[in-house]
Amino acid sequence: MGSTEVRTLHEPTGSNVPAMLLNLAGVTAAWASLAWAWPTANPFWTGFVILWLAYFQHTWTTIFHEDAHHTLYRARWHNIFNGMIVGTLLMVPFSVYRQVHIRHHAKMSTPDDWELWPYCDPGQSLRFRRIFLFFDIFLGLWAGPYVYGRIFFVRHSPLTDPKLRRRILLEYLLIVVFWGSILTLVAYTDAWWLFAKVYLIPAWLTGVIQTIRKLTEHLGLPAGDPMLGARTVLSKSPVGRAMEYTSFHISAHGLHHQYPQMPHDHLEKAYELKSSETSAPVFPNYWRAMLDMCSHLRRPGIGVNAGIGTGANHS
Repeated sequence: MGSTEVRTLHEPTGSNVPAMLLNLAGVTAAWASLAWAWPTANPFWTGFVILWLAYFQHTWTTIFHEDAHHTLYRARWHNIFNGMIVGTLLMVPFSVYRQVHIRHHAKMSTPDDWELWPYCDPGQSLRFRRIFLFFDIFLGLWAGPYVYGRIFFVRHSPLTDPKLRRRILLEYLLIVVFWGSILTLVAYTDAWWLFAKVYLIPAWLTGVIQTIRKLTEHLGLPAGDPMLGARTVLSKSPVGRAMEYTSFHISAHGLHHQYPQMPHDHLEKAYELKSSETSAPVFPNYWRAMLDMCSHLRRPGIGVNAGIGTGANHS
């Protein structure tokens, strides 16, 4: 693919507002249904709506991702403002997420990749990585803020700029005030079951989905090449394409690492032009990618820890 074609595909040609509005409508409809038991309080319907809500709350993480790249909106301030809102909801300061994600792209799957800790850290034992994997999957709602927050709280933090650290502290304060107010209101009105049904249970499921997505993108893969170090999914089914649209094509992950500032809706076109230049596998649906990832769950590792003693790559 020539440099002219690459430059052309980096030019935005559409708007992300329709996808944003669709995601907002999905969340709002689910909240209304759960809050007012509409059209029914049947447990099967409630379970379906909770799963629906978990998916659309998961799209907040992909919106957050687009904000971090300043590609959700054309104005830089708009991405930052939106990222602050989403980060408060996710309990991860936007400035923290952006600092971690910048390093994820610059040092993907290496020991300096804070986003994929502890799986890419050779200093973490296999036993610890196995234990953390359980925590990461089943308590992802809290694992995410912990993994991202490490870059700010650890003793050897690379974030030494006093201005940046003050900004992050203010963002953490905003999170504490916001969620403290929500929990105070819930306690005052004794609305714990409503809170669990409308937020906590879907958010817990969202954490599970987010962790599985993260693992599907990178678990068991080597460092170095963007396409070989991340699984790429390009679906052809209507359901798959709808999910790609609402999640801003995050599943085209190897291509995103190859072209991090390319508008997400151009990534498939980039692959069509680049396919003859790469031997990296591309999966036709997310289930196939997940199955490939699952073969590495027994010995979870990324980069230098990838595939040690597993599968066909090692004896």
